[in-house]
Amino acid sequence: MDSNSTDTREIRKFGLVVFIFFGALCALGVWRQRPVPTYLFGSLWLLGVCFLLVPNRARPVYEGWLKCAHFIGRTITVVMLTLTYFLVITPSAWLKRLFGGRPLPVRPDPEAASYWVEREEAAQPRERFLKRF
Repeated sequence: MDSNSTDTREIRKFGLVVFIFFGALCALGVWRQRPVPTYLFGSLWLLGVCFLLVPNRARPVYEGWLKCAHFIGRTITVVMLTLTYFLVITPSAWLKRLFGGRPLPVRPDPEAASYWVEREEAAQPRERFLKRF
């Protein structure tokens, strides 16, 4: 079963979550005497009731809900990864270069035949490769 399952059991489980979550938000809106959250979350709470009681008739709404959720998830993922790259990784690379660090330990040398580094001893003992854990 994949995450896009539309069988009756999955719709009812989702309906229970919607029923509890939006029901609590609707109750909070009633308690704080806020009409907009009350109507908004109350209508979503009724949608959860529909998912619980008549899941087969609510299947198209559930499928639309899933499509919207997947679109929002993909969009947020791209935005967050882009922001992370440009606001974290790029400035840290600039700071590293500003203070003399280089991402690679060698400078390009057009006359070098190879950048191979000879070792006097093994980087790790042989026993470490034989018994890993």
